[in-house]
Amino acid sequence: MKNNDSIHIANYCISFIDLLGQRLKYKDEGILPKFESPKDKAKFIDKIKHTVAPIDDLQRSSSQFLESSLDYKSPLRKELPPELHPVYDKMHEVKLRQQRWSDGLVYFVFLLEGNVECPMAGVYKLFVSTGCLCFLGLGKKQPLRGSIDIAWGVELHDGELYGAAVAKAYELESYVAQYPRIVVGQRALDYLITNIKNPASDIYSEFNRQLAQICLSILTLDSDGYHIVHYLGDSFKNFVSKGLHPKLYQEALKYLSEQCEKWHLEKNTKLSLRYNHLYSYFLAHSPDNPLEIDAQPAAARDGA
Repeated sequence: MKNNDSIHIANYCISFIDLLGQRLKYKDEGILPKFESPKDKAKFIDKIKHTVAPIDDLQRSSSQFLESSLDYKSPLRKELPPELHPVYDKMHEVKLRQQRWSDGLVYFVFLLEGNVECPMAGVYKLFVSTGCLCFLGLGKKQPLRGSIDIAWGVELHDGELYGAAVAKAYELESYVAQYPRIVVGQRALDYLITNIKNPASDIYSEFNRQLAQICLSILTLDSDGYHIVHYLGDSFKNFVSKGLHPKLYQEALKYLSEQCEKWHLEKNTKLSLRYNHLYSYFLAHSPDNPLEIDAQPAAARDGA
């Protein structure tokens, strides 16, 4: 950025995603070894593939979610009368941006008021994408954790976000999330509640309100008092995972059972407690279990 360039600062909704277990894979690695034979080199490359593959798979899965069209429970554009096509296009013009970050990902959405008609469209994509990646990651034996928050940021270069937004999301992911889950910060919750309470003065504000309600409906309160993306809940099943939910659930449950046994046998107290907590979450929200706990913020319930 040149000195005379203007800096455009705005609020961003951001998610920081971290693929777990990568540090252990590189624990005994250092400089590139000398290979005594082509066989040794091939063996080393094969080992590297197994460490890099989960990162590549995470990035591919992320791109697929970004490229796919998300169903907002509204008519498809082609089914609308021509005069409403511009309205539909404005509702969906907000883009979810992606920034690759070593063994993780950063999603972010521009929230500058007045410049976009429906910022909640991007926020919805962010909530859904992070929940999907967390759910999918368990089934693929690639656990990840993440966060969602809102703060100010600046794009010094296209697609490269800096500022408080990145710092706050990183803090939530690193120090609060702890195990495979997506933790939602208070500022993000407040943003959803504000959109729900805003009077629907036009079709755009009504669309924002409905999407904010959906986002709140796919959250639940975890045992430590933080809200998380509730990818096993009915709302997430209805709006996102749909017919794929039972298969994804069984794959993830199998992996969690294996992890609980592994860390129990290794007497790893920290990981054993974390994975048993997550396993209990899955058992409590089995597709065959009709019990769902309403743990939305009281302010959201009162204002909806």
